[in-house]
Amino acid sequence: MSKPSYLSIDTEAQLNDYCQQILANSALSWLAIDTEFVRVDTYYPQLSLVQIQDCLGQAAIIDPLAIVDTAQTDKPLHALVELLANPNVIKVFHAARQDIEVLYQLEGIMPQAIFDTQIAAIFRQHGDIAGFSRVIESELGIRLDKSQTRTNWHQRPLTEKQIAYALDDVRYLAPLYEKYRQQLDTEQLAAVAEDCLALLDSSLYDINPEEAIQRIRAARNLKGKHLAIAQVLAQWRESYAQEHDIPKKWPLSDDCLIQIAKRPPKTEKALYKVPNIKASSVKEFGQQWVALIDEVFALDSEQLPKAPPKQAKASVQEEILLDVLYAYSQQLSIDYKLNTTQLINKDELLALIRQPDQTKLIGWRQYLLGSTLQKLLRGELAIKLQNDKICLDA
Repeated sequence: MSKPSYLSIDTEAQLNDYCQQILANSALSWLAIDTEFVRVDTYYPQLSLVQIQDCLGQAAIIDPLAIVDTAQTDKPLHALVELLANPNVIKVFHAARQDIEVLYQLEGIMPQAIFDTQIAAIFRQHGDIAGFSRVIESELGIRLDKSQTRTNWHQRPLTEKQIAYALDDVRYLAPLYEKYRQQLDTEQLAAVAEDCLALLDSSLYDINPEEAIQRIRAARNLKGKHLAIAQVLAQWRESYAQEHDIPKKWPLSDDCLIQIAKRPPKTEKALYKVPNIKASSVKEFGQQWVALIDEVFALDSEQLPKAPPKQAKASVQEEILLDVLYAYSQQLSIDYKLNTTQLINKDELLALIRQPDQTKLIGWRQYLLGSTLQKLLRGELAIKLQNDKICLDA
């Protein structure tokens, strides 16, 4: 097997030239892009490699580690950041969110004009979390080598197998994008674009420590001082992890955090009794945690966080509608290999029943389900059973 042909970019000057050539060539309207990164013992992902293939078939591997090591300026990857932010060149990814996160963190500048083939694959009934290898095998009939999936991308030099694996991710992403551009209709492409635009919301990647509690599912059932304790501990943990660039659960796991919030220890010694808590963490941070707990207990009731308001309980008639519409949603999930709760949950359904014209669904969810539910609620469509399946009856 011959070695794949590609440009190797490992200096700032080479990167500047490469990016300038792309932007100067009007024929290069889109790029297939993938990244490799390491996120084992850090809070932030560490960029290891960037692979690009342009729409004319030229592939390139950018080595950010080498570029930074030999940097002549304080922003050695700025040319790449500018290229990614250029709205005139479409950047094609598969499962773009993690790529966007690591690229956004280079300089705090968001990529623009992206197309995510994982979102597009939903319309081809690959499910909502379709892996790249599975989609490529199904759509292009090519079985990719997975042997380097868990390789160390920070190691240098990279092996030939690592390079070939990395190039495959963009070499086959390009024809996949071209296929989807031809197969998806205008409305489907518009839905993909809407979801891709939502991925460019910086609040997805700039984690505010004050809002860290929202990412702990088990905290949703806490109230009063128990919720306040969970909130201050989550904020402390997020801030500490960001400042020291460590995984946020290293000093305190979600489970231990919730246990402390439910049964607040009054002393550092009592913290050691929390099941599965790290003794080393208690030794290092115990006094800080107890001080935070004491601050919460000193608050007046009106100073405590309020649980978000809940929708009024569904009436008997609304429960019937919920069951019918949720059943249709489940059928659609089966047909498109989707997770039903990812498609829509019952709170969203109830809100839609009460205000059919104010759906919060966007993109593929609105295209596949939202618009249909709105028509059902307006009486413009009906549901029927056919061949043991729930179907629409116009």
